[in-house]
Amino acid sequence: MTRSAMRLWMMVGVLLLSGCVEKEKHSSQADLELRKSIVLSAPAKPQHPLDIQFGSKVQLIGYDLSTDAVQEGKPFTVTWYWKVLEPLDEGFRVFTHMMDAEKNSRLNLDSARPFREAYPEAGWKKGDLLRDVQEVTVPRAWKSKSATFCLGFWRESARLPITKGPSDDQNRALALTVEVGGADTPATLPRLIARRATSAVKLDGKLDESDWQRTEPSSAFVNTMSGANAAFKANVRVLYDAERLYLGYSVEDDLLKSSFEKDDDHLWEQDCVELMIDPDGDGKNYFEAQVAPTGRVFDTRYDTRRQPRPFGDMAWSSKMTASVQLRGTVNDDKSDEGYDVELAVPWSAFAAGGGDGAAPIEGATWRMNFFVMDARDKGQRACGWSPPLIGDFHTLNRFGRVVFPSAASAPPTSSKVE
Repeated sequence: MTRSAMRLWMMVGVLLLSGCVEKEKHSSQADLELRKSIVLSAPAKPQHPLDIQFGSKVQLIGYDLSTDAVQEGKPFTVTWYWKVLEPLDEGFRVFTHMMDAEKNSRLNLDSARPFREAYPEAGWKKGDLLRDVQEVTVPRAWKSKSATFCLGFWRESARLPITKGPSDDQNRALALTVEVGGADTPATLPRLIARRATSAVKLDGKLDESDWQRTEPSSAFVNTMSGANAAFKANVRVLYDAERLYLGYSVEDDLLKSSFEKDDDHLWEQDCVELMIDPDGDGKNYFEAQVAPTGRVFDTRYDTRRQPRPFGDMAWSSKMTASVQLRGTVNDDKSDEGYDVELAVPWSAFAAGGGDGAAPIEGATWRMNFFVMDARDKGQRACGWSPPLIGDFHTLNRFGRVVFPSAASAPPTSSKVE
């Protein structure tokens, strides 16, 4: 090779090296910008708090979910929030798997995690609060009613043990389960914000107190089969304090009818309001309660959907108290206007069947649905908050979401019921 040719190749090499250096510099700057959105400078406030601990190293403190209606083929975002308790041992890395309702692992989502490149696990420092965004798409061929996110930390054949929180026998945290609809699944599930009571709740059936007035009503109840406008108007409001959950129903009804004379009669066969609660949304250990315009109550608990049959565990008592304000007269021939129902259920009622019976923590979301049954001269009609879209109110995956934005025990709430 001639000297001139050698000089040419040396110049090309310098240019190539310069290009590589410049590219690396640009990439590093991008990583720095991304890192600013990953390492939080203030305490995280996830929409859905969690407390899952991986050994003595890392705590998963919650997540945000971008949608209430996960559908096959449509992307959505899950944002995880991590707290580093101690630096990870060399080689450990975070993973996310997704399994279906039959507990089959179907997806490995590690590639949908941009923060791994910008802030690798080897660099995590004690006290770090990390924001971990994953964009997820459930495949169109999923064909399962749910998807569960399983998270953990692995190194070769080892995984950090789950020392606190729900997990499986593979040291994977069961952090989140979402219902999955087909590509043509109808409307999203409704969401309602509960409000913490700021004074003692006077249970008189009147919804004119300041706490009720500052609490947003639900969206208007709809036809339970189609989701279209209902034939009559009804809505509900939700209050809470450290001791109880409070509901305030308002119903328009021109024919008030309930001839039942005892609690736990079949109130649903005539006029009544109905509450259904699945606290953790797992389709198990859920609760049903009803109040008639006469003030009679019905309550029961189910292990799973409609089990035990025929009417659940009737021995369970919610210890519910209720009061009704009538705009008319029950069981006469005159035209009526409707009624309001104010009811209170102690949180301790939900300890049955393995529940913890504790008031919701700040930011918690409970799965609920609300209905009104309305007897007519001939037959009966109904409306509801989140339409089941089939002829069964026990369609648990159609329950809406009630959010508790503040800690129930926070002052100045009084737990007294007058």
